[in-house]
Amino acid sequence: MVSTMQKTLLIFQKEWLELRQQRGLLLSALFLPALLTLLPVVMITGARFLPQQQQDLDELGGLIAANTTLQGMSLPELGQAVAGLIGSSIFTLTPLLLPSILAAYSIVGEKANRTLEPILASPIKTWELLLGKSLASIAPSVVITWGCAVFFAIAVRTVALSPRVAQAIISPGWVALIVLCTPLMALITTAGMIIISSRVNDPRTAQQYSAVGVLPLMLLVFGQLGGLLVLNVGVALLAALALALLAALVTWLAVQLFQREVILTRWR
Repeated sequence: MVSTMQKTLLIFQKEWLELRQQRGLLLSALFLPALLTLLPVVMITGARFLPQQQQDLDELGGLIAANTTLQGMSLPELGQAVAGLIGSSIFTLTPLLLPSILAAYSIVGEKANRTLEPILASPIKTWELLLGKSLASIAPSVVITWGCAVFFAIAVRTVALSPRVAQAIISPGWVALIVLCTPLMALITTAGMIIISSRVNDPRTAQQYSAVGVLPLMLLVFGQLGGLLVLNVGVALLAALALALLAALVTWLAVQLFQREVILTRWR
């Protein structure tokens, strides 16, 4: 008798084999993390060559007052630090965008290729099926994001004008956010995309809905620049707790709303 773990791993392996055949999908999945990693590094590097004015310092008064690591920096250092804070926030889009690319294909793509029906008709539980599909999107997303984060941290320390600038950008709060929240954000995105993609007929349509997940991160960027939010370990832990609760809810909904019988008999 095949165990639950074996069934899940079989689905995971099947998903990986199919993803490897989708070269355009894989190129998109690799291009976005690379872009979101290199773009902040270019911003930080370019900031050191831009002329800084005293009025720039005055406009950032709220940010400097809220973030003590920025206090006492020279104008060039401050320019790099601010560019780094923006760039590091943009970097956190990776665990949202990458799973949306992979998971959107998970249901709709298989339906188009006529490979979904045999799986749905097989003696496998819904949660086992969705777990295997989710792991195929979550695992590479987490590994790629963490790998890009290591590269980003090394690059920042290389191009930063001083250790203080690097410490302001690669802060303990940012590290905690990447380590703790990346798997949770990937899980939420994947579960959400499974819900959406099981109800639409086009992977591109499913991916468009994922743009909604970008909005909370934009609030993070503007909150930091306005001095309303300082990303520290405490904030990262609270974010991880909130994301864990949301992940549990969205995952439960994905299992409950996935109607395999409807997909088998009515979806055309």
